[in-house]
Amino acid sequence: MQQTATDLGNEQNLTRSEQALLEALLNPENRIKSVTDICKIAKVDRATYYRAFAKPEFVVLYNKRSVDLVKQSVASVLNTFVREAQRGSFQHGKVVLEMAGLYAEKADVKLSGAVQVDNPLQGLTTDELRKLIRDD
Repeated sequence: MQQTATDLGNEQNLTRSEQALLEALLNPENRIKSVTDICKIAKVDRATYYRAFAKPEFVVLYNKRSVDLVKQSVASVLNTFVREAQRGSFQHGKVVLEMAGLYAEKADVKLSGAVQVDNPLQGLTTDELRKLIRDD
């Protein structure tokens, strides 16, 4: 039986171990913990961890829930950056302006080698150029 797109990422399809693992993975306090530590917290073995990530529906759900967590945090992060910019922090102000599309850092571009520009009008006299403009 083939799964549909709506079946993927459905929490009801997870085992209890996978649900425990998902909750441990999504807990912000566990972000930098090792696989072994995550498995201990979720009370699952490492094989369960790797089997879960081999399942497309688990990966879809994990990614969706991770993005949802980030979206929930965006407003408070933006508020913090704006507040710090208002207090005079150049770096925070720069990030806020970049995000708003009001500031872009200039890039110093250096070219090496020659650039050849062919001018098809080179060598024409002023009268010949005027005649081209008039289109007579």
